[in-house]
Parts: sequence; structure tokens; C-alpha cells
Amino acid sequence: MSDWLNEWKKFDESAIEEIKSHNDDTHLEREWMSYVYERDGRYYIGRASKGDESKIEIIPAEKTAVDTMTKGFTKDERKWTIHGHPLKDGKIYNGRQYFSSTDLIDEYIEVRDSGKNGGRSRIVQYVVYPHEQKENGKTVIHNRVRILVFPDSETIVRAMKKSNPHADPYAITKDSGQNKVGSDGNTQMNDLKIDWFKFQEVLGETGHMGIVDIEGAVGNSMRSESYGTPAWKQYGVGFAVVGLVIYFMRKKR
Repeated sequence: MSDWLNEWKKFDESAIEEIKSHNDDTHLEREWMSYVYERDGRYYIGRASKGDESKIEIIPAEKTAVDTMTKGFTKDERKWTIHGHPLKDGKIYNGRQYFSSTDLIDEYIEVRDSGKNGGRSRIVQYVVYPHEQKENGKTVIHNRVRILVFPDSETIVRAMKKSNPHADPYAITKDSGQNKVGSDGNTQMNDLKIDWFKFQEVLGETGHMGIVDIEGAVGNSMRSESYGTPAWKQYGVGFAVVGLVIYFMRKKR
């Protein structure tokens, strides 16, 4: 089973329902963010903080304290973060269905340099976003979750070299690798011309990124998409297709 899917399957059903409820408010065009906590091998989420359509700011210590008071989670149980990209200007933008350079730069540097700076050597991130699709001949919007795993320094450096061969993976800093906002309000490419979308896709080819449709295609199921890994290796079925769509059942409570 893929690395990303192993991470997703740790979410408790109650946490998935909370994730969906937060992103059902995507039309309000406000980002939301929660910490992911692990308890008894299952993932749960803390209280959601809200921002504007493209930005959210939190104070980690204060946010953890709120989660402790409201949900009983502790700092030692805190694992990862999950956040939602809402509609922008009432529209769905393809780029907002990926992690941005701002979402990734700190984590990339931390895992890349973990051997010498004592930082985390593995980081998992989740972004929830609206996705427009056809269903029974009608256009509908579903909530999807992109799961991205930075498994170790060697893997992400290799992915960076493959996705952005013009750049030195070890030369990337927060200043040079993060996209900028111009005076006109539009996003400008970072100084090193790092394509963070391609970087994510390459990680997907090795089983470290995937997508789950938490609305379900039919009934009480969820849909997930694998990247690059033959499906028969993951799920024991007789197909080997990149981007194969599969279904697995959610437990009813």
C-alpha cells in the first residue's frame, strides 16, 4: 500500500466528517487550518482556525492550548497539519488544488536538512479543496484531500532533481524558493524557478502523494487516485494504470 494511503487510512471517521464539514463552507472563501493529532494509532483533528481566501496565521502554542481545552489533545499527540483551500473569487483554480510554495518551503528545508539540524526527518501534509466534476450528467463540486508525504531527505532531494533539474536541491532557501506576491497582487515565480507542482507530481510517482474524494462516488464510499504505482502492487487487482481511480468503503457508524 502506498505511503500516502497508509497515512490517510489512520484518520478516524469522526475526523473525516469534521474535515468535510469545514470544507463545505468553501463558498465563504476562507482558508481553514487544524492540527492533526494521533491517539491510539488513529488521527483526529483539533479546532479549525479561519483566515481569508489565501492566508491564515496562527500562534502554535496558543492553538495547541485551545485544542487541549476544547478537545483534550496534548502537544505530545500533535503530528501534522491539515488546511483547506477555498474558492477564490467564486472560482476553482487548478493551482489551489496543490500545495503552494508557502505550504511546502519550510517543511522541505526541515526534512532535507534533518540529518544536521535535528529537525523532523518525515513530514506529512494534507490540503482539502473543492473539485468540479461530472456525475450522472450533472456538474457537481466534491471535497477532495491531497495527501503529501516527505518520507526522508534522500527521497525529496531526488524528487527535486527530477522535477526541477535546473536547480540545486541543497541551494533552496525560504527566500529563493518561495513564490512572491507582486505589487499588482499576482503571484510571481520564485527566484530559483522551482516548479513546486511538478515536485509534488514526482513524489506521487513513487507513492508519496495521492488524492481522496471524501464525498464518495456512490453511497458511502470514498474514491482515491494513485500516482505512478501499478494498482495491482497496491491493491491486488489486475490493472496497472497511472492515476487509476479506486474505491474503498467507509465504515458506517
